Amino acid sequence: MTYDPNLQRPVDDPLNPANPAKPHTTVVNNKSGGGGTYLIAGIIIAAIVIGGYYFMSGSTEMNAPAPTAPATDTTTPPAAAPAPAAEPPASTAPAPAPADPAPAPAPAPAPAPAN
Repeated sequence: MTYDPNLQRPVDDPLNPANPAKPHTTVVNNKSGGGGTYLIAGIIIAAIVIGGYYFMSGSTEMNAPAPTAPATDTTTPPAAAPAPAAEPPASTAPAPAPADPAPAPAPAPAPAPAN
């Protein structure tokens, strides 16, 4: 038997194992199912995408968009506005002079004496 000089134990030979009943391989049993994780992850990703869309669009609540306007104009046309009355001719007289000039502001009150 050959020994590993660093570990002082027998070296395993994978091509010729000492105990063929217990090979050094991992047995993997194929199981059906296991898609539940992908389903939950998909639902979470869809919720994040939809929530992000509403967040980025600035909506305060999740509601349907407003219906579009009808293709034909169903409203009645507005009535014509009445013609404005004729303006009187501009006056050629000068503007009146101001009555009395504004009074001067009152003087500021004297400061209170300090105690």
